[in-house]
Amino acid sequence: MSKSQNNTVLLLAGISIAMILGTSSLGITNISFYSAFALRESQPNIQASHIYQTHTMVLGKNIQNLIIELPNEGHEDPTQSKELRVVNQPYLPQNAVINVGTTVTWFNADAGHKHQITLVNNNSQNKAVYESGPFDNFVSSNPITFNKTGNFAYSGPSNDKGAPNYKMNGTIEVINQPLNNSFNTTSSSSATTTTTSNNIDTIATIIVPAKIVDKVSSDLKGQGLGIDNQYPFTSLRGGGSTTGGDKNQVMLVLTSSGKSLNEVISVLHTVVPTMGYT
Repeated sequence: MSKSQNNTVLLLAGISIAMILGTSSLGITNISFYSAFALRESQPNIQASHIYQTHTMVLGKNIQNLIIELPNEGHEDPTQSKELRVVNQPYLPQNAVINVGTTVTWFNADAGHKHQITLVNNNSQNKAVYESGPFDNFVSSNPITFNKTGNFAYSGPSNDKGAPNYKMNGTIEVINQPLNNSFNTTSSSSATTTTTSNNIDTIATIIVPAKIVDKVSSDLKGQGLGIDNQYPFTSLRGGGSTTGGDKNQVMLVLTSSGKSLNEVISVLHTVVPTMGYT
């Protein structure tokens, strides 16, 4: 082989190696990018501002129970000419990302209205896997524990004669969550319960009229619940109406540790009716 031929072979070999390395590097970059994207999407987040803006809450692997609130006037159809809802979603949160093994229940804070929940598995031809049956205001549905990964949709009729075809819709995504939630909650104590950021296992969300948020917060803390964070917002229906309550509202994200799910619900059953929603 001549010297020129040998150089050509070496040049081609060098180009091939460079192309292979370049392709490999691109592949690694893509994998890293998509992994980072997936991680960001499943990053635990229980900030009330995030829930309000995205309608979504993401729970870490350290959370055992989630209580989803049906807020007052959440049954109202958002497409009506006059906005009748207080908050911008029919459930708080409307969409939840939870870890395998998490137990979920729905708490009805919609004063004067019964509700029911139907849950379907999107991975099994929309097969219904849970039916709550009707449950009254200021009580919760029967709980359901999600033991496998999957995507679920849940809904309930609005029970509004003016919008008979409207349904309240939400979603639950169950993943193998590798991450823990971190908390702002430092401590909340009662005679029987102490909550710290190291052992929180239950999360709930509620909305409260701003003018009584301090009293409600004190009542909740007095019964052993913590308040991790909150987000003030303006009621979509304005203020001054009997059912709408105050113009200014606050979403609270509540935490608990060491209490059973029924004990946490019992606190909500005691406190939520005092908020003046009708």
